[in-house]
Amino acid sequence: MTRKSKSHKNRRTKPTKYVQLVILVIFITAVGYVMNMVGCESVKTVGTTKYNGELVSQHIQDLDMARTAKGRSSQIIRHKGYTLSYNNEWRLANWVGYELTRDETDGSVERTDWFDEDPMVKGVKVRHADYTHSGFDRGHMAPAADMKWDKQAMVESFYMSNICPQVHALNAGLWNTLENRVRTWARRDSAIVVVCGPIVPREYMTIGENRVAVPEYFYKAIVSPYSTSPQGVAFIMPNEDIDEPLYKYAVTIDSVETVTGIDFFYNLPDSLENYIEQNINLKSWQL
Repeated sequence: MTRKSKSHKNRRTKPTKYVQLVILVIFITAVGYVMNMVGCESVKTVGTTKYNGELVSQHIQDLDMARTAKGRSSQIIRHKGYTLSYNNEWRLANWVGYELTRDETDGSVERTDWFDEDPMVKGVKVRHADYTHSGFDRGHMAPAADMKWDKQAMVESFYMSNICPQVHALNAGLWNTLENRVRTWARRDSAIVVVCGPIVPREYMTIGENRVAVPEYFYKAIVSPYSTSPQGVAFIMPNEDIDEPLYKYAVTIDSVETVTGIDFFYNLPDSLENYIEQNINLKSWQL
């Protein structure tokens, strides 16, 4: 992918290979190899055993929270519709988490399309102009379409802390497809919890006067905690034009934790958390 000449190279880098990126590449390559060798239907049978522990009987507080990797810049910010961990070094969120219920998918609030500084960010505040003429979309992490249940939530979804530089073909393509699928799952299961964000390598390019980091990949971890058979799934997508089926990018939540160093859904009961994060049943997610 061609990068814009106005982008600046971050010089705080090391000349060695970076473990996280290597693990990510190896993992995605291995998953693709297995799918091609055994076929999609065989892969769909992995993790079909239903969780037989105690089912969640009531709402779990702060299920959309995650633990950011140690040593990484992090400011926890709570908005009406989502929570995020803001990384002032990257000028991006480490992660953005929110719950989407069946009723919330029926909201009628219109998009504002007004990108603005996040007033709660401490330190450098990213501006709309940082993305102008960069060649990248202002890509939502918590989608505006998931916030149409409340006017304030909609306005806050356009805060720049919820935005990442995203290749247009991804933002308007498979990433958008996944966002639509999340809403389908929320209507089916009564509630879905999502944590998503960028994967930024040690050596990264930046855009804009405020030097916003450009991610190499994006992840989205999803749990359906209140359904009859609680389950989870995650996705890792490269920040580029991709046209393969959605299931090609499906991975376990555990694998995303390995790559990012982030601990997702830690407020779940331990046995349920372990089961959800280690298993993936593509058929039950209609993939």
